[in-house]
Amino acid sequence: MTEKRERQRRVLRKLPPLEQLLRGSLVVRFLRCGKPGCHCASSEGHRATYFCVTFPGGKTEQISLPAELVPQVERGIAAYHAWWAAVEKISALNREEIRRQRQLRKRSASRSPRSRRLR
Repeated sequence: MTEKRERQRRVLRKLPPLEQLLRGSLVVRFLRCGKPGCHCASSEGHRATYFCVTFPGGKTEQISLPAELVPQVERGIAAYHAWWAAVEKISALNREEIRRQRQLRKRSASRSPRSRRLR
């Protein structure tokens, strides 16, 4: 097995299950209900947590989250970021390999009898 393949496999082994992916953001807002006697009138407000996703064309979806779903959404977003980082790492390894192959071809072309005759 080549070193490149082993490095790719190490990256892939560290990834969370693909089924957990969630693309989007977790947003926390503090809202005021407007009732004069409510604590939110004089404090930071009522905590509201949303899972937000923006789609092509600019459409945005927001899902209001109860507190018990927040950890699941956080794990899903973290899984998405881990997969995205892995794609970038593997792409970098593949670019390295392309550069290496290119250098090898340059060297072998400069050593070939035909390239010597053309000089």
